[in-house]
Amino acid sequence: MEAQKSHIREKLKEWDRLLEEYRLPGWNDFPELPLYMDQVIYLMDQYLSPLPREAEQKAVTPAMINNYVKLGMMPRPVKKRYTRAHLACLVMVCVLKQTVSAAEIKKLVPAELGEEDIRALYETFSAVFQGGKQAFRENAERDAAQVFGAEDTSVSDLVFRASFLSALWQNLAKLALALYPEGDGEKR
Repeated sequence: MEAQKSHIREKLKEWDRLLEEYRLPGWNDFPELPLYMDQVIYLMDQYLSPLPREAEQKAVTPAMINNYVKLGMMPRPVKKRYTRAHLACLVMVCVLKQTVSAAEIKKLVPAELGEEDIRALYETFSAVFQGGKQAFRENAERDAAQVFGAEDTSVSDLVFRASFLSALWQNLAKLALALYPEGDGEKR
């Protein structure tokens, strides 16, 4: 059991180092020139590579992007080309879709926003992401230390705690979204 804990401890340290260095791309990191779909797919894989997903799964596919446009989760491309605003929306959608539905994402990231509004929303999103990531790292380190520092605990204790906290945070997001004002011009 101690060997298992040691192995998992090392994997968690690796992940923590990845998270420490990871930043969402800034607005000015997005290319100025509009991109075609294959370029967008390539960039999204680069931008979102450290985020959790199934092995060998792309961060986003052409079909996913087309569905996001149809569902009103991002603006339509202009002459099959995607701008900074599209890339910002895609990053937000790809992060949010892990915990909230398409309809809820549409409330948070309405496709009808103009480029400057998308930029402001994305900059806020990135700042919140960075702060949340740091808080997560601190809490995960504390929780892991409790599991790895005690002989009477097992790795399943960490899994139980992480699963429970994940469910609580997801429920908080759902409750907040249920109260989220729709289309009232509220500053986002």
